[in-house]
Amino acid sequence: MAQKTSTNENGQPAAQSPELAGGAGFTFEDAVSAFFLSALLGEGYAPGVENRTVCRVALQQRNFGEPLDDVIVDFRDMTGELARLSLQVKRALTISAAKTNSDFREVIRDSWATYQKTNFRKGIDRYGAAVGEIAKDKARALISLSELARESITASHFKARFAKGGNASAALKTVKNDIVALLAHAKGSACSEVEAHDFLSHFVLVEFDFLHTGASDPPEVMTRLRNCLAADQAIQAPLLWATLRQMVRESAGKSGEFDRPRLIRELSRIVCLRAAPSLRSDLEKLTALTRNWVADIQNDVGGTHLDRTALSTKLKKSLGGSRFIQIRGLPGSGKSVLLRQRVEADLERGPVIFLKSERLEGKGWASFATTNGLSSAPLTSLLVEIGATGADTLYIDGIDRIEKDHQPIILDVLRAILGSPLLSSWKIVVSLRDSGIEPLRNWLGDLLNTLGIATVEVDVLNDDEAEVLATAKPQLRSLLFGSTQVREIVRRPFFAKILNQSFGTGNDGPPFEHSYLHNLKHKSSNIRHEYKKSY
Repeated sequence: MAQKTSTNENGQPAAQSPELAGGAGFTFEDAVSAFFLSALLGEGYAPGVENRTVCRVALQQRNFGEPLDDVIVDFRDMTGELARLSLQVKRALTISAAKTNSDFREVIRDSWATYQKTNFRKGIDRYGAAVGEIAKDKARALISLSELARESITASHFKARFAKGGNASAALKTVKNDIVALLAHAKGSACSEVEAHDFLSHFVLVEFDFLHTGASDPPEVMTRLRNCLAADQAIQAPLLWATLRQMVRESAGKSGEFDRPRLIRELSRIVCLRAAPSLRSDLEKLTALTRNWVADIQNDVGGTHLDRTALSTKLKKSLGGSRFIQIRGLPGSGKSVLLRQRVEADLERGPVIFLKSERLEGKGWASFATTNGLSSAPLTSLLVEIGATGADTLYIDGIDRIEKDHQPIILDVLRAILGSPLLSSWKIVVSLRDSGIEPLRNWLGDLLNTLGIATVEVDVLNDDEAEVLATAKPQLRSLLFGSTQVREIVRRPFFAKILNQSFGTGNDGPPFEHSYLHNLKHKSSNIRHEYKKSY
């Protein structure tokens, strides 16, 4: 339960430090706030507002115009319409109009001030109190009173409930009289039947059970959180619950707010999360596209896979120091294969966004998403989700070969990554021909100027790598270790693959170098065509 300051000379709540209002050390408010964060994480429902899911949680917002400042929860329905729940959190609360009952007086006063706000949505928004300990009879009466007010369309119908022959019990009449008296004190004038009806129709009392052995809410929250974790991380639900409570404690002192992108970005540093229900289908489709597209990149020479460890190590090191890494080299040198290895390693952890030059369709992300069966979810939200549940890296194969009509797809994604602080950890890895990044500036423009660019040069196979291939493919040895002119071609993995295939067409041995090179030049157009299809 947070401490409150006194009113100012005008009788209004005085401005206060959020550090004071944050109530460090009061664990009940931590638990209540963390409860709503758990609903935000799971895109779930929460008490106080019906048929809408939580989309934002803010803490200690009095200095931001919220009279009921402890917890502000925004909800959204299927059409995107918002509703707000404003709560004062009290570890214990007594329902009465006694002059000494300052807690309940504050709740009614601040609820009335919330109702009076110009942006309060009547019939939609709610306000009230979140409590732990409260007399059950009084709590039941207050809840019933508010429900009856919502069931009465007019103030006259509500008033009739309390007239002779009405259906209001003595307990309901007592609670109503107390609230009417407190409203009159908060207003400084008598409270009309219309005002009482409208006020009560928006009031909610939310009860929680957190702070004792056998409390029912913590295990229920942890069961919900288990569904937010990756399948093999379910055992981390208690850790996630403790983390949420610590997060709200630290954030309350700074008048913090959380939407789901911020929340999952911070939590992903601690636990492995599962994708949001609303984006799960999109991530599954993107992952399927990535797997299919990387499978197009042939990564073997006649079944022999070359582990180019030095290049993989250099790429990994570059990712640690730069946001934009270009994998550059001659045609057939293995640029795309290096990219494939990195993408496949990331796929082991979760979703990856991988775009391939010849696979792009559409004139922007929206049309690309529609073509590939993705939803209309905001691109930033989708990228945050991918980064939190998988890899925070954009991979683009053959960025220099992307057709002009499809370049806006890449621009949309890059602008999203560079324009959102939520994506500040994201990296971009691209493969391109040895002409380098300069030709791309015509359409990437200033985006490249904001990035630190690192380069991973992919050269022909070195002697050790050539020896591995020669051992597996003896028929290529004389070429792999032939003249410099021959080695420059044969030690490119793609061309080694093409040459190896020639031995399966009836050739009994390696061709004579010069005649074969002559033949290779005549077949260059076909080889380039084959290269384009495969790489």
